[in-house]
Amino acid sequence: MLFLAPGLLTPGLLAIPNSTLNNGVQMPMLSLGTWQYSSSTAESTVSLGLKLGFNHIDTANDYNNQVGVGKALAAYSRDSYFLTTKVPSAPSDSRSYAETVKYLQQDLDQLGLKYVDLVLIHFPPTGNVAHCGAMKEAWRAMEDFYKAGKARAIGVSNYCISSFECILPSATVVPAVNQVEYHVGMGVDPAGLKSYCDSKGIVLQAYSPLGDGTDELITGDLVSGIGAAHNKTGAQVSLRWVLENGVPLSTKSTSEKHLKEDLEIVWPEPLATDEKSTLDAAVSPSGKPSFKCTK
Repeated sequence: MLFLAPGLLTPGLLAIPNSTLNNGVQMPMLSLGTWQYSSSTAESTVSLGLKLGFNHIDTANDYNNQVGVGKALAAYSRDSYFLTTKVPSAPSDSRSYAETVKYLQQDLDQLGLKYVDLVLIHFPPTGNVAHCGAMKEAWRAMEDFYKAGKARAIGVSNYCISSFECILPSATVVPAVNQVEYHVGMGVDPAGLKSYCDSKGIVLQAYSPLGDGTDELITGDLVSGIGAAHNKTGAQVSLRWVLENGVPLSTKSTSEKHLKEDLEIVWPEPLATDEKSTLDAAVSPSGKPSFKCTK
């Protein structure tokens, strides 16, 4: 069961709980995502989110908005927020290490930071373990970046079990995080990935916790009905379910109203046992953890 700390973040809001990564780093379990935002929109949204009480920002090299994110972050002390970014998958075995090093430095340059809190490999290469050599070399570059003190933690995104079976035998640092699609309708352990990551000490983190904004997880009868019992919206129930499974999540909105509602998913009492079990058993909307691989 998720324990929600009683300390106040801002008036009326409970503190965002942390997840302890496998190297001891504390990662806030609720992050503000910036996917699909222009640099200027990312700057304004991150500024708003930090003002409202978010303390974890999620961006990526591929989002092409890190300059704007960095401008927003520059107004805040470095120890007041947790920053996650990502690097693209490198194109080939022979170029994988060098390309990953290039992307990692680009992240720091674009963000205007000396280090990031967490950096992820955004996805495995097309073909996944058909390019196991490239995956190992990319991970070696990540390990060197981490050991140089330029990231407090390193991890992956959209990795499935076969991806880990490729990189772990030669890894000297176990990935701290695997960010994947995870939401109501997929079950608590889709494709056995959560239990696998748990067994390796890898924190599973959710993107698309509302299933890419499907109405079913925002205003659908199931989540809205449960929300009414807690004076919460259906979307808040969907997000809360993710947290109650011990899975950190990244959400996104440019709306102040919706960002405030996202912060309010941290309420004291847990979902009732029957509410949680009903959400656990939901089979719609469907989804799979990674768009790049299946097992």
